[in-house]
Amino acid sequence: MKKRRAIILIIFVVICLGSAISLLLSWKALSVSYYEYYNEKIENAFKIVQLSDLHNSCFGEENSRLIKRIEEEKPDLILMTGDMLNGYEDRTDIVTDLIKQASQIAPVYYSLGNHELDYMENQENGGMLEKKLEDAGAVVLEKEYIDTVIAGQQVRIGGVYGYVLARDWEDGSEQRFMEDFQDTDRMKILMSHIPEGLLLWKSMEHWDVDLVFSGHAHGGQMRLPFIGGLYDPEEGFFPTYTKGMYECGKGTMVLSAGLGSSNGVPRINNLPDLVVCTVESGEQK
Repeated sequence: MKKRRAIILIIFVVICLGSAISLLLSWKALSVSYYEYYNEKIENAFKIVQLSDLHNSCFGEENSRLIKRIEEEKPDLILMTGDMLNGYEDRTDIVTDLIKQASQIAPVYYSLGNHELDYMENQENGGMLEKKLEDAGAVVLEKEYIDTVIAGQQVRIGGVYGYVLARDWEDGSEQRFMEDFQDTDRMKILMSHIPEGLLLWKSMEHWDVDLVFSGHAHGGQMRLPFIGGLYDPEEGFFPTYTKGMYECGKGTMVLSAGLGSSNGVPRINNLPDLVVCTVESGEQK
């Protein structure tokens, strides 16, 4: 009997210790997800780093560990795809300081998430958020795009918040933006915080977009072995898409598990996710 109790106690301690380690790693450790994307419209390869769903988290003092990791990747382009702050907090310094540092590495483009919109609606001086982000060095794109050159390649970069549904589902400002955005022979890169409309509801089959970067799902918040993400705020439990590279229609989506979490909800078995995507010439494999 004593031996059985000892074994049960050891198992309990191991489980508790493992859970504590998993929580700590999922809070402060940094992982990197590497993806390769091929497009026949380009000739010279370039590298994109995506940051999403930071939620005012810090990795080292003034995000020094995160900045160092970005520097090591030597990106040509940095995309921040929303929820980089918390809508219920009045702090903007964490994300603006990060932008100031990141913009010294590569051009920073920023699209809005639901927390940015909450901040702009509910916080005092919330309407100044976009200006603060731009003053820090980011190009903020909300239902806007910019034509630019990356590593000698003609590229169009756009940003839009929402489900980006097809016109036969909804006809509004997002749809008008997408009609204009897709009207180019350049390679098209879209930042769109919420992935469900484009990916789960297949509106990517309607829009002519090459490469989409999304977040929002936090990798399912808790990741279960052999199963994947547990919960998505849009789809509910055991969601279809939480992290990875997915093809839909003529386009490809890179879905980040994000870097942080909101409202004190812990990430479990779910390391903070820095995305690195290399864009190369050729047919998508």
